[in-house]
Amino acid sequence: MKRRIMISASMVLLLIVLIPIAVLLFDLRDQGIFMIVMLVTFVYVGIYVFGGVHKLIVYSIYGIITTAILLSSPQPYHLPIAIIGSLLFVLNPLSSFESYLEKKMNEEDVLPLRISIRGSYWPFYSYQKEMKNFYHLPQARKLFTQKWYLHARQILTVALVTLGTVVFINNLSNIANSLDDFSWINFFNFYSVIIIFILAFFLYKKGFTSTIRTLVISVFPPVIFLVLISDFPDPIRYSFAGGTLIAFMVILGLELAKLYQRVAYDSYHYYDVDQQMEVYANALFEPLIYNESFTKCASFLMKVKPEEFQKQFHSILVYANYFRFIVTAYTMEKQGITIHAHFHYKNGKRIEKFKTFLESKFKNQVVVHQFDDPNKQQYEEKFFHRPDYIVSRGLALANLLKELEIKTRIIVSMIVYFEHEEDLLEIQKIYSVLRLDDLSEDEYITARIDVPLINVDYVIEAKIREMLLELLIHSGKFVRISVFY
Repeated sequence: MKRRIMISASMVLLLIVLIPIAVLLFDLRDQGIFMIVMLVTFVYVGIYVFGGVHKLIVYSIYGIITTAILLSSPQPYHLPIAIIGSLLFVLNPLSSFESYLEKKMNEEDVLPLRISIRGSYWPFYSYQKEMKNFYHLPQARKLFTQKWYLHARQILTVALVTLGTVVFINNLSNIANSLDDFSWINFFNFYSVIIIFILAFFLYKKGFTSTIRTLVISVFPPVIFLVLISDFPDPIRYSFAGGTLIAFMVILGLELAKLYQRVAYDSYHYYDVDQQMEVYANALFEPLIYNESFTKCASFLMKVKPEEFQKQFHSILVYANYFRFIVTAYTMEKQGITIHAHFHYKNGKRIEKFKTFLESKFKNQVVVHQFDDPNKQQYEEKFFHRPDYIVSRGLALANLLKELEIKTRIIVSMIVYFEHEEDLLEIQKIYSVLRLDDLSEDEYITARIDVPLINVDYVIEAKIREMLLELLIHSGKFVRISVFY
């Protein structure tokens, strides 16, 4: 993967360095040829990076075929040839050959690009991604529950990709046919191609709302450009262009502000009888509990009414999103409402600032208890490994399958570990148990317990509590629960 990125980055950098050389030393015809080569190279570098070597080979074949036909055909036929060539790229008739190459080649050469978030703030950015996925869940749910919505997105995505490919090939053909009168203004013709592919990507990934929002923003640059090259008098031309630029900056600023406003909180809601508190644990944080950098923890106790707290909770999440810390849970007790949060180990000063923010919001004193919890022991004892938390997570995952209208039987799966072989053997007499040797150590044995069930709440709750009881009897330690179908 690193080799692919290094090769691609080197080629792109080389072409960018050659642009001023081409402008200064080449004549118009050679500049046009250089621009065509540069654009085609950019496209295939993208295919190489994001798709792999097998896709690069197959799409190179399509490119060679389309180019050969274009060069050997009269200009009036170039648009229909561009359309047919685009269908080659979109329909991919050599998909079986592509699959054959994928099987024969080295795994690193065919795997799609994997971007991993580096740095000590990676848990927050992963959490932010989970929030975005949950924020877009209503649209994602439609893909499972409404066939018309699924087909509409699929058809429009394919249509946009096809349109973008047609416009790209046709623009290259037009440049090739006008090399003697080449202008670098032609480069801006490809702005529409870039926008079309970006719209297709957002439509495929996030849905219509994000696509329309991107389309509105993308309209402003070409409008400003067209006004500047128009024949209007200078005062009108520059005034209108300046006004459009200001409107563009305002809308861009509003969209950036809305980006931080798009927060979500999916909770495991239950009442913990032993601790005498109503819990709303952050379900989006659950996959990221065990991290090495968000180890500075704090709880903020406030005497406020639940309805008042709920009114301000969105602004609290926005504040946390902007200043990069995670609200991991909030609880309602007799003493008041407590917010539990995890902060970056270098960001301890934010705890006091958050306390001040809460006091200004609720006009009430906030009691703070802060501590370091590198092993997440406190979170385990208070939330993560509590029986009610485990039951609530199992029910939440099962109900998500119901919302997606997946009506098959489910499998409740627990990751557990045992310190003694005989305890594992006893559990194997009761449940279907799979040993996980890759996750085991000399001191303990890790295993997975799978139990098939019908998707009914009281059945799931009863079975989970039964499994936890059996683990307690046989000295098993709970790690994590999941639900599959």
